[in-house]
Amino acid sequence: MTTIEYSSSCLTEQNYREKIAEAHAVVVDAGYEFGVQIHNSISQSFLEKLLEYANDLNLSVHSPALAPFFLNLANTDQAAIERILPGCLQVLQRARSNILFFHGFFMCDNPIEHNMRDYRRVMISAMGNEFAYGDSIVQNPNAFNTASFAARKIIFQENMEWLQKRLPEIIVACENDFVGIGSGLQRPQEILELVNNVWFDTGHFWVSSLLHGFDFEKSALDIIGKKNIVGVHLHHNFSTQSDVPEQLRDSHAHLYEAAPQNLAPLVRAMRDKGVPRFCLEIVNGNLRDIEVLLGWLKS
Repeated sequence: MTTIEYSSSCLTEQNYREKIAEAHAVVVDAGYEFGVQIHNSISQSFLEKLLEYANDLNLSVHSPALAPFFLNLANTDQAAIERILPGCLQVLQRARSNILFFHGFFMCDNPIEHNMRDYRRVMISAMGNEFAYGDSIVQNPNAFNTASFAARKIIFQENMEWLQKRLPEIIVACENDFVGIGSGLQRPQEILELVNNVWFDTGHFWVSSLLHGFDFEKSALDIIGKKNIVGVHLHHNFSTQSDVPEQLRDSHAHLYEAAPQNLAPLVRAMRDKGVPRFCLEIVNGNLRDIEVLLGWLKS
C-alpha cells in the first residue's frame, strides 16, 4: 500500500501528537497508509518521541540522523564511511526501516560536520569556496567540468557497490542534491549514471533545472521511468528563471502555495509506477498539503 508521510520537519515537539493523529485519520480514510519520516536534522529528544510510533506507523529515516559527519561515498577512505554506518543502522533498526537513503556524493575527503543549520560554513570548511557563487551556498556548474569531479564519480561508484554488498538486507539509496557547494548528484546525467535506488526530491530537482538549464518535467519523468524510486520528497520551490544563481534557495514550501513548477504530472507518473512513499518534506506541513497531494493522486 502507498504510504503518505509527514517529514518530521512538518512537526514540532509541541504539536506532533495532534498533527500525526489528524493526518493519520485523513490519509487512512482516503485509502492510504500514513507514516512519518525522521529528518536528518532531528534532535535526540524529538527522535525518541517519534520512535515511540515504530510499532504503530510506517516510519522511514533520512540518514544520517544524529551522526557527527555526513555519509560521503565519494570519500577515498572507506573506514570513514564505516565509522558513520553503525549509528545510521541503529536508527533504522529502531524505526523498523530497511531503507538507508542519504545525500552521499560530496567532492572531498575531509570529514564534513553534519550540521544542517550551518550548511555553508561546514561545506566551505571541508571543501573550500573555489566553486561557490559569492557568499551563497550555490555551487558553480564549472565544478562538474574538472578532473577532480571525474575522479570522484569513480570513487562514488566503487563505494556504492561496496556498500550495497556490505548491507545485503538494506536498500541503499541516494537523494538527488540541492545545488549546494560540493554536491555531486544535482544533474540528471549523474543521477541516471551513478544511482540505482533514488529518493527523488522535486524541489532540489527544480532548482537544479534552473542552474543547469535542463527541462524539469521531461528530465524528471525520464528518471522516474528509468530508476527505482524508493520514495519522493514533495515540496514547492519559489525560485524562478529570473533569479541569479546566488538567489537560488531550497524553499520546502507548501503545496497549496503558488510556485513556478507543476508537480502533479510527476506525482501521477510515480503513482502509476508504484512508488511506495510520498513524503511531504515541508516546513510546518499540514492537512492542506495532504489534501493537495490526495487530489493529485486521485486525478
